[in-house]
Amino acid sequence: MGSITHYDIIGDVHGQFDTLVKLLMRLGYREESQGWSQPGHLAVFVGDLIDKGPAPGAVLRLVRQMVDAGQALMVVGNHELNWVRDTYQHQDNPRAFIQAMRQHHDRQRLVDEFAAEEDGLALLLDHFKWLRTQPLYLEVGKCRVVHAWWHETSIQHLKAAGIHCLDDHAMAAYQDTYSPTYFAIDRVVAGCEHALRPYASATGFRTTRKRVRWWPNDVGLTHPMELEPTLARENGYSTNANPVFFGHYAMTGFPMRLGRNIACLDYAAAYGGELVAYRHSPGVALASKWFTSVSVARSSTTTKTRHAAIAS
Repeated sequence: MGSITHYDIIGDVHGQFDTLVKLLMRLGYREESQGWSQPGHLAVFVGDLIDKGPAPGAVLRLVRQMVDAGQALMVVGNHELNWVRDTYQHQDNPRAFIQAMRQHHDRQRLVDEFAAEEDGLALLLDHFKWLRTQPLYLEVGKCRVVHAWWHETSIQHLKAAGIHCLDDHAMAAYQDTYSPTYFAIDRVVAGCEHALRPYASATGFRTTRKRVRWWPNDVGLTHPMELEPTLARENGYSTNANPVFFGHYAMTGFPMRLGRNIACLDYAAAYGGELVAYRHSPGVALASKWFTSVSVARSSTTTKTRHAAIAS
């Protein structure tokens, strides 16, 4: 792989394979036998590779090939977490695993992509197990990468608990709803805070869960198809810390910093918006000129997909 001088951090792809290929080409990557690469560059994906878009399986294959070849890193997003949560208990029973996946409208598309080829479902399960080895957060190239929220207390809790990915240890802790580890994972991967209810809801929930805005500059516009975050109860990210990059929030408009050392890279590719990347060079201050974006083809995001996305 050689010496890395640039980190190309890529926002939520959400199954937009063709758009991802265009973005990689615009960034200067070229496809070779071991996947997409560019000398001196490392791609870093902020998670949410799957769901909503037309080709989640193709995106998953491409990113895994890059990661396995040492040309990329990734963190898991809330959509990967949801997939693992819903199906990991069935991973030793392929038939039950596929049945569990088909319970979710977006996962049906993922199953169908792999089912069309010989031994495709076994390959899908192999990709699933690989995904469970990918980190929840990264510190690399004098920057930090997380899907939703770099919540320092939660990151330190996960480190102390020995939780780095969605392995059996992590999922056992995450299944203990309302435990410190459950809350930590929910902050880091889903960007959510919980407030205790005075009494349980009709469905048994003991907390009210809200997606929050934790960055200092209220300049980002959230796509109307996505949940509007509320202001976090806690202080945001330290201005003295290394730059942090994240996705998750489906913003619109011109990509910009959300703080001196904070940048969101999710610009609603899931809803026909832009797939955005930021070229980070260690030690170089964040600036608008280092954002690169590619528009998602309107035909690749159907109205049905957009409306279905609200429920997830």
